[in-house]
Amino acid sequence: MLGPLAYLWAQSNANVQPAESKYLGTFRINAKSDGVKGTPFLFDNPPNGKIKLSGGKEYESIPFNILLEKNEVYIQTDGVDSDPLPVRNWETIVIPEDGNRLFRTEYLNGKPQVLEILFEKDGEKFVAQHAKTLIRPTQQRDGYTGPQYDTFRHEIKYFRIKGMQTVEIKVNTAGLKELAGSKYEDVRDYIKNEKLKPEDPKDMSKILSYIFGG
Repeated sequence: MLGPLAYLWAQSNANVQPAESKYLGTFRINAKSDGVKGTPFLFDNPPNGKIKLSGGKEYESIPFNILLEKNEVYIQTDGVDSDPLPVRNWETIVIPEDGNRLFRTEYLNGKPQVLEILFEKDGEKFVAQHAKTLIRPTQQRDGYTGPQYDTFRHEIKYFRIKGMQTVEIKVNTAGLKELAGSKYEDVRDYIKNEKLKPEDPKDMSKILSYIFGG
């Protein structure tokens, strides 16, 4: 139980709209929504995060999740059956158990968004923008088809941010060639030898460190 910490961090979730509140149950570990595959939150199961507040205090091993459509962070303070609470004054979130993945609010195309920070150096940032899109079945149900579900599809885009300039990074061959420049052949071998997938933000972070970390 976090007690005063919850009061410091979060306000009541009474402002959550009814259309969204039915999905808050998917924030809880092992809870599922009937007729829906996936969740509008970033993680199907909330990881434990190290959360730094804007005042400088840090708290470790806090279950959290991110409601992507609204760029809101939620925590659980009293176990998996407690109501999720929105965090209002967080600065960074790190997931130590998942390669120290880092999340922070940054401006992307003029709007503040919760982004995953993959690599940064000399004022330049490489970020992953996560989104969930609800896809509804295209076929009408009949006696010959199996169960059909609404499904949240996870989409990821990469961006390079420097000052007010934002450029999307593609992870196809042409995009990686443009990103790596003269290092492309070395990068290609590195990806192959390490069995990395650029579509995975954790692997993309390693690739960016390989290219720009020297």
